[in-house]
Amino acid sequence: MRELAKKYHDGQMRRGEPAVPYIVHPQNIVDMLAACGEPAESSAVSIAWGHDLLEDTVVSESEIIRAAGREVLDAVKLLTCPKDMDKQEYLRNIAACGNRNVLLVKLVDRICNARDFIRLNGALYALRYLRSADCLLPALKVFTGDRVVENMLVKRDELCKSLRKESYRDAVRGCLLGGAVGDALGSPVEFIDLRGIKLLYGDLISDYVEYSDGTGAITDDTQMTIFTAEGLLRAKVGEKSGKECNLTEMVHHAYLRWLKTQYQQPDAPENIINSGWLVGQEPLHRVRAPGSTCIAALNCNSTSHLADNNSKGCGTVMRMAPVGLCLEPEAAYRYGCEFSAITHGHPSGVTAGGAFAMLISYLRDGIRLDESLDLVEKYLSSRDDAGETLAAIRHARYAESVAELGEGWIAEEALAIGIFCALHHQSEFKTGVLDAVNIVGDSDSTGSIAGNILGVINGEQAIPEEWRRNLREYDIVSQVADDLSIGIQLASDGSVSSTWQDKYPGF
Repeated sequence: MRELAKKYHDGQMRRGEPAVPYIVHPQNIVDMLAACGEPAESSAVSIAWGHDLLEDTVVSESEIIRAAGREVLDAVKLLTCPKDMDKQEYLRNIAACGNRNVLLVKLVDRICNARDFIRLNGALYALRYLRSADCLLPALKVFTGDRVVENMLVKRDELCKSLRKESYRDAVRGCLLGGAVGDALGSPVEFIDLRGIKLLYGDLISDYVEYSDGTGAITDDTQMTIFTAEGLLRAKVGEKSGKECNLTEMVHHAYLRWLKTQYQQPDAPENIINSGWLVGQEPLHRVRAPGSTCIAALNCNSTSHLADNNSKGCGTVMRMAPVGLCLEPEAAYRYGCEFSAITHGHPSGVTAGGAFAMLISYLRDGIRLDESLDLVEKYLSSRDDAGETLAAIRHARYAESVAELGEGWIAEEALAIGIFCALHHQSEFKTGVLDAVNIVGDSDSTGSIAGNILGVINGEQAIPEEWRRNLREYDIVSQVADDLSIGIQLASDGSVSSTWQDKYPGF
């Protein structure tokens, strides 16, 4: 099969700069199989040489049979994606029908391609590509005791771990900047219906329109998001410094600092309210249509972590992305709920915030949006208080138009709209976010949620450069994103650096 592959791939090049001969790809798969202990004359090696021949060349089936036999031809046919078949359906079909050799070659093919994509498309894309084949793993794990399969699964896990680490900063920056951009795009049309948008601007929103210089500005949605991040960062400092830190209390204090930026007088000690760098950032001291529920709850509640109201406004969901960026899924759900309950008392407001944090956590790790939603739905279905949130997510997945999902003023509706727009434009940040802001309803919050989702999936470079450049608070949001991706900055002796302690005091 090696000679047949060389013959038919001759002259073909792999895309990228610099381009390399196509034959290098099957050679890499064969080399990896050999490194994991696969015998040189095995059927798996023959399949590896020929796995792309039917899809990418004019080779005939009879030539493959003459070179390697019917078993190899059948395997190559299964590994050939029909032109009209969705890639995920193709992978699921391999998982269901493939034998050991087919599954093994497909896994190695994904590993090799993912390594190439690091250079071509970045680590975040490579991680998503690798994890899109997770459906193969249960079928492969059946082969317990197969040394080659077990070695290859270890290699896959090592690459996945490396890509998660390498892509984390891009995921965080994409998520927070994406949310800020969506927020700024939607802000000027928050209370305007589609007819009004067209009357005011001549058409639907396609760029920043609030200011004559073409810039956009964040609202309370992003303000509270980055204060959520600040609370999480200060908790890390406190823990590293040996203090007993209540994570919910730390985020509650961060919200009280946000309250001060809105020209309110939080009932809390001065060292809590006036410490750290974020509260001193003048651009955040702008009253940008803050939610009345958040203002009232924080003014009435400086010590308890539970709001005394029955609100389920979307002010919970729109600020929860940092929780998912920092915590594993179940912890993200738990704390997303706890942080939501600081300002909103209705179960659906609370669980929608938790569900969004959990969704971001799965997406941060490269899990596909559909699969992430499956996992969130499964978790919510076990909770008696999450019925409305679960129903809204399911509705978002099967709705035919965004208008079916409400106007986004309440938590589960805003979450559903953000999910719907992201689902329909998973690799198209610009189109997805514009769909989320051109609605009748809470345009800045739905734009922010869709921007968070599409940003964590696709990374910062998917956000149009002019939107990032013309975001008035870009430097602040960018700095918080970088700090969140670092987590904590240490001195040479292993303690928290003095710079970091001043920036994010652990109290």
